Amino acid sequence: MLSSSTHNHTTWCDGKNTPEEMAEAAWKLGFTDLGFSGHTYVDFADFGIRDELAYAAMLRQLGEQFAGRMRIAVGIEHDWYYPVRHREAFDYIIGSVHEIQSPDTGKRYIIDGPASYAEACRDEAFGGDGLAMVRRFYEITAENAEQYRPDIIGHFDLIIKNNAGGRLFDEESRQYRQAALESLHRCLDTGAVFELNTGGIFRKYRSTPYPADFLLRELCAKHARITVNADAHETAALRFWFDEPLELLETVGFGSVWVWENGGFRERGIRDLRR
Repeated sequence: MLSSSTHNHTTWCDGKNTPEEMAEAAWKLGFTDLGFSGHTYVDFADFGIRDELAYAAMLRQLGEQFAGRMRIAVGIEHDWYYPVRHREAFDYIIGSVHEIQSPDTGKRYIIDGPASYAEACRDEAFGGDGLAMVRRFYEITAENAEQYRPDIIGHFDLIIKNNAGGRLFDEESRQYRQAALESLHRCLDTGAVFELNTGGIFRKYRSTPYPADFLLRELCAKHARITVNADAHETAALRFWFDEPLELLETVGFGSVWVWENGGFRERGIRDLRR
């Protein structure tokens, strides 16, 4: 049984519950460690953590309130376009890409939203070329990992979120897979932990977690470290689809997962966790 998670959001960004509500719910669900990862501040949308130090201090205080019951980890989810300003204040950072910038106009498009946002990005910023949009997404995903060295790579292939039925591009094409794998290998070279993220399933965008099966198999072949996160934005999502990933990872070939415990990642055998 997995009893910790590092990717969780609250009312400090786009979550539905306060940090106190999320922590109380996690403790009741049997968590031993809960990490928070509010979004760094996005200026054009006036969204995310405006005051990183105040956010970190609040979570440290919350940790004191839960001392003896559950450990609280202080993290933040940093975007390529909006890097962390006070990295020293956090136990870890999650490196993610949620926006893509037009190479011509500089306009930024949110791809972690309704399908219409991603379609606008493809059509306006890349002339309707879905693969060109994909290549840019994976290029900045790799650059994000290489330049900022996050501890965790968040929802690596988020670009597929709104691609059900191939509405934006062909996920089965050689060109798509080549772009994804090249980025994956560059991220791997940084030593970051990759997350298996179930958030897209909870929010009914996807029927499978991030990353896709072919990427999971490549991560396994390269002996990558992988952790499981629900990317919870509300209490109901904290343990969503939290047992199935262990079976999935074992089927792919993983023998262990990396679990955040008492201030750091620890390797845990999947068979031991499933007993």
